[in-house]
Amino acid sequence: MPKLFPALLAVACTLPAALSAAGLDDAPEFTAAHQALADGLPGVAAVKAERLLKRKDWTRAETRRLATFAAEAWTRARAGEAVLKLVEAHDLDDESFWQAQAQALTGNLPAARKTLTESAQTPRPPRASLLLAQILAASGEPAAARAEIEPLAASADPQLSRLAKLLLEEISLDEGTPVNVPAGPQDDTAAQYLRARSLLQAGKISAAAASLEEVLASSNGGERVRQAAILLQAEMLLQQRQPEAAQNHLMKILDSVAECSLWLEAFDLLDRAHTALRQPRLLPESVLRWMSSGNTAQQQPEPSPALASAAEEFRGHATYVVARWLAAEKRVTEAAGLLEGLMQAWPYHPRLADAMRTAMEIYTAQGADDRVLALAKSWRERFSDSSASVESAAGSIYFRRGEHWQALQAFQNAANIATTLTERRRALFNAALTAVQAGNFTLYQTLLGQLEVVSGSAAAARESTDSAASLELEKALFFAAQRKPEAEESLRAFVRAHPAHPRFADACVALAEWMLLAAPPRVEHARTTLDMATTATMTTEQRQRVDCTRLWLREAAGDLKALITEGAAFLKAWPKSALVPEVRLRIAGAHYRLEDYANARTEFEIIALNYPDTPHAETSLYFAAMSASSVMSTEGRERALAIWGELAAKGGALAVAARRQQALSERAQGHLPEALAALDKLLALKNLDTEQRRMTLCEKAEVLLLMGKTEPARLAAAVTLLNDFLSDTTLPMLWRARAGFTLATVHHDAGRDTEALEACYNVLRAADISPPTSPADYVWFSKAGFFGIDLLEAGRQWEPAARLAEQMAQRPGNRATEARERATKIRLEHFLWDGPAPVPPTELKLNDKAEPSTPSKSTKGNAKG
Repeated sequence: MPKLFPALLAVACTLPAALSAAGLDDAPEFTAAHQALADGLPGVAAVKAERLLKRKDWTRAETRRLATFAAEAWTRARAGEAVLKLVEAHDLDDESFWQAQAQALTGNLPAARKTLTESAQTPRPPRASLLLAQILAASGEPAAARAEIEPLAASADPQLSRLAKLLLEEISLDEGTPVNVPAGPQDDTAAQYLRARSLLQAGKISAAAASLEEVLASSNGGERVRQAAILLQAEMLLQQRQPEAAQNHLMKILDSVAECSLWLEAFDLLDRAHTALRQPRLLPESVLRWMSSGNTAQQQPEPSPALASAAEEFRGHATYVVARWLAAEKRVTEAAGLLEGLMQAWPYHPRLADAMRTAMEIYTAQGADDRVLALAKSWRERFSDSSASVESAAGSIYFRRGEHWQALQAFQNAANIATTLTERRRALFNAALTAVQAGNFTLYQTLLGQLEVVSGSAAAARESTDSAASLELEKALFFAAQRKPEAEESLRAFVRAHPAHPRFADACVALAEWMLLAAPPRVEHARTTLDMATTATMTTEQRQRVDCTRLWLREAAGDLKALITEGAAFLKAWPKSALVPEVRLRIAGAHYRLEDYANARTEFEIIALNYPDTPHAETSLYFAAMSASSVMSTEGRERALAIWGELAAKGGALAVAARRQQALSERAQGHLPEALAALDKLLALKNLDTEQRRMTLCEKAEVLLLMGKTEPARLAAAVTLLNDFLSDTTLPMLWRARAGFTLATVHHDAGRDTEALEACYNVLRAADISPPTSPADYVWFSKAGFFGIDLLEAGRQWEPAARLAEQMAQRPGNRATEARERATKIRLEHFLWDGPAPVPPTELKLNDKAEPSTPSKSTKGNAKG
């Protein structure tokens, strides 16, 4: 069911922002801005306020007040990015609140929550508490949201009290508790909507319908409440088991609304309605038409940019839902084609993540491992700023979890593919810090030496007569290399204080790189900073660095074709530049992300051939192989295997990764003996650490399992290998669960289901001592548990199957609900209740945060790594 939460965000910021300042109040433009805000034109008010901010004759207090007013106006206009720019550029009253508002509006709820909870204001102001409660509720933490909001419900401020009570009521509805929404003012349409939703949840359909009619007849409440009420009518029809009527209702509404903030919820409802129809289900012609041209309301001769953007988003939603329907009908090739088209045509669509997940599920079922790996890589590329940044972000996650080996690998990979000194410094520093945490002091000394080399070469890059200023810059660069928060202000201070310094351009480039390394990248601020560099007298090397960093700007903005064009212009203008390898690497990376693997391979091989002594050489050779294998030609695969063999033979930093790619490629092509041989070579490497060795042993067992389908003796070898592996009492949960599931699958394929069940049971009992703590742990734990349930059900052992499912449900994780529902289903179907049977689980509501549970599928024979 659609929520009112997003609508409340803008309402929560309407309290006075600052005290008056006479000079500002006398300005006619400021009066006009206030009037525009009062007239319901917040965007106009914000533009007027920002125009006033450009004047230099305001006092500090007036500037602060004006910036705060602009922030409130942009917030009411739901322009979060504009608010963030104001927070960056000006001091604001209650700045943390406005920053959190902006982060919430841009969809970054974790950042907004962090901003509010880390604010120095004590106690927290009421409007900040209201916003935090909304964020907690939207993040699936109703108890915390309730604790934050309950004191506000008793506030003497009637508006604040009303909003708090509405949110409390919606939290109760989200928890599945029908509430008796008290009658409010006659024009309180939001409360009336919640009352209708509560009545529907309580099963009082007639009363809910009457309440909805009142909402739709009201002229108050705003467009979002009205749209939510219309969708609630479709929910009502679904509850009345009228899916055809619900589908017709939704298609009529979707075809008649040009712009809507609830399209995602509406298309989810349409998906549910269509899925509930009886077979055979025909694809609605209207929805097929929407994929190519949008809906009827969007068909205008000269649509505005906003309408054109809305039409594109609408087409993406339609494409996604049709792909889901095709996949459900087992027309997976057509579904995959639509999903690929969505990913290419709308790279920033709200459904992009869902589309990529669905596509990966389809390709996994088809055994298209190469495409799954390519999509996984594309996921990191599309949702981050660069490959090095992806590796650094992954390393940070592993570090926080205490998974030090994975963190070390990620940070070292980031250092190997870094294309700027700042990137490389940060990655080396993080890797060294992780080595200390892991107790690997030999590796720490090696990384420290590399870090000193990088920092030393940067410091000596250009001499300056102003040693104090140079020292100030070096300190700022050191902070930036460690990603310390004070780095940005140190660089800004240098730029402000030393515009004539010979290294002014270096400081601007470093500051721009800092902004590009932000998450998300602050592209416009970085562009402005680089423009500042051009105001100074620059050396040839500085001009080259500025031009090279502009290529990074293009990459961060996703304008890869422009990056390729401008990169070619750089190579033509500066053919002897020391930055040529870096520029070629960016061009090659752009071709790779555009899936132009032929040109990507050419560029990577040029770097490896012409610049063998640079840090980019091995990385380029590695990705030349990745590009060659992605072309899906026999020559490409053979060339990739040859390159990976060459890298492995060199024994360098990428030797282990190259040997693993050999094994993965051979396995993906069905060359199982060759894959097994590559894994044995990997196991023979002396520099293979404990975690890599464990991963490789599991992969070897999985290959033996696959070979066992035609060579039964391989199954015996897999059992021996896995039993030896599992005899290690120090195994973490991840490897114990993965090996246990693989062992169960091997026994099942060999016709020994009792031994298979024992292997699954051992995994569950191991979790009693060392429970799963990470998503990877839980994936393999769940595979083993659900496989055990499948085996018990296949043997008609209903009571043990139900108990096993109940044990799994006690483990926190994203499949606990599925296990609980599985146990309930088994007990209901086989009359296993000691007392009254519970009510069968109802289907999830539309606005639940968790994804709907699906019936468990057998994992028999599935031992993919």
